[in-house]
Amino acid sequence: MATRSNAMSELVRFWLEWRHGCFLREAVPVPVYRNQSDIDFMAIRPDGQQLRLPTGADIGPRLIVETKDEHDWEPSGRDFSSALLSDIGKMASGLWIPKRAKGVKFTMLRQEHHEVASETFSRGEDFDRLFVFHAVDRDLLGDHIGWLQERRIHLLTVQEVLRDLQAWYKEQKRPGHIRNALTGDLFHLLFGFCGVTVRPDH
Repeated sequence: MATRSNAMSELVRFWLEWRHGCFLREAVPVPVYRNQSDIDFMAIRPDGQQLRLPTGADIGPRLIVETKDEHDWEPSGRDFSSALLSDIGKMASGLWIPKRAKGVKFTMLRQEHHEVASETFSRGEDFDRLFVFHAVDRDLLGDHIGWLQERRIHLLTVQEVLRDLQAWYKEQKRPGHIRNALTGDLFHLLFGFCGVTVRPDH
């Protein structure tokens, strides 16, 4: 049974496993000051190849992933972007938010998470961090997006993941093979049998 239990996490899992052929470990425990956190997904492509993101960036083959979904009460992503700017300020010019920092929204930016990923991959800093949001206001983030990418931190929306899956699905000669996974079966039913499509601007 999947450790993650919401729709966005399951879509991201499906995207990583089936679209990109990654092996996953999920809910990796991360001890933090007076609490316990985790890394949503740790992923690696066994063929050693990078992943091409819908944004055009190439990342991996090792990455950690955090999914954030608050579409029910903040559909625009503007609050997310504001919180991300606040967390970026806590990073100063470094690669992470130092230990014991308070008010961190995006836990994968913490030093503790970076250290656990580095130890698990046994590759030092040779991995990427990927956030998948329900929405993000990139205009509000401005040049900070480039600043994050220099530190191998990337942002995607679930709409971008879904459009990427749709394009990949249309290329499959026998798409029925994805029915071996529950999310794949749902995707095949909706996009194959029912003809659902994702509009370019959503």
